Amino acid sequence: MNTNTNSATAVWPEGKTVSLKDFDVSLSQPVLVARSKGYLWFPSLARLANGDLRAMMSNYADIHTSDSSSLNAFSSDGGRTWSQPIVAPYGEVNLRLPSGDELFLPYYLAPAGDGISASYSTIPNGTREIKVAEAKVTITGWPRPVGRVVQDGVEMNLSAFVFNGQAVELKTGGYLATLYGYFQGKSHEKGDRMNLVAAESPDGVNWKIRSVIADENCKLPGYEGPCESALCRLLDGRLMCVFRMALQDVPLGQTWSSDEGKTWSDPVAIENAYGVQPSLAVMQDGAVVLSAGRKGIYLWFNADGQGKEGERIDLQAHHNQLVPDEPIVQAGFNDWAGDSSCYTEVVALDDTHLLVIYDRLANGWKPIPPDSQETNSVWVVQVKLKKKR
Repeated sequence: MNTNTNSATAVWPEGKTVSLKDFDVSLSQPVLVARSKGYLWFPSLARLANGDLRAMMSNYADIHTSDSSSLNAFSSDGGRTWSQPIVAPYGEVNLRLPSGDELFLPYYLAPAGDGISASYSTIPNGTREIKVAEAKVTITGWPRPVGRVVQDGVEMNLSAFVFNGQAVELKTGGYLATLYGYFQGKSHEKGDRMNLVAAESPDGVNWKIRSVIADENCKLPGYEGPCESALCRLLDGRLMCVFRMALQDVPLGQTWSSDEGKTWSDPVAIENAYGVQPSLAVMQDGAVVLSAGRKGIYLWFNADGQGKEGERIDLQAHHNQLVPDEPIVQAGFNDWAGDSSCYTEVVALDDTHLLVIYDRLANGWKPIPPDSQETNSVWVVQVKLKKKR
């Protein structure tokens, strides 16, 4: 297997360079990861121990299910080329075990005793084999009883909390990850707001709630409440969490922890960052990069390493300029042709290069008609970051 993962060695199609106050940002031409006549959206990225990349793309309708699945493609050249997709269970939160194996936490979980539980998958170090473990992850120590998913008025045997976002390693050993959802008696169908919690684990399998990051009483605007999130460790050692507050057009919330996620500062809104499914990457020099959107798709750059203020680049406009035959006309929650889920992920490849992934939906949230020649597609852009000072 080719394990050359230096992003600078692969020849990328030239895009454009954007000059910001603090950075020169070079964006490659978008590169296709996969396309399908079926569902292909909500993409995420994971960088494995040997440098390979895994792109995971949901391949089912936007519904609650106990059998969530995904299409998965791999790259050994920093995202320039991708393997043919294979089917595997869906689970976007990943963490690296001491062996170098990558563990992927499940998205949906089910009630189990005094907690919630579900199967997880791993990719053994140096392979592309996605293996479903015989054991299950469990999450206990909940401050309140966890609710169940309600869909079309019917309560399902699914926990109303899901794993989502990015995990970080704790300084004392083990991991910290986030879950969001509803406690007992609350639900989306009732118009209730959600809660965002942090869970800790010594091994990636046995989890215990460590803290509530932001709850339904959060003072930030947003009718959904704190939900989809991203975690990162800033250069000064603090943890930062950025999270969604509403379906679209509402600023993201953010909060910081100086005690490894035991307590969190009062949440504040990011003035010029909004939307769904935020993703964070911290460069070696401390620069913070955020991908997010809805409406729109964008990258957000913070130079001082505090994660509080940043400049934006319009990734939707970049795509449309360089892929005019498949434009993202809308980028929001629509049934429009040329839409996008606006779910993204950004990962650092080395000291100066990043990769960001996003989707283009041929018929919005609706299936593509059988007689249509259109396809759903997922794309990546390589980002080269140069700080001006």
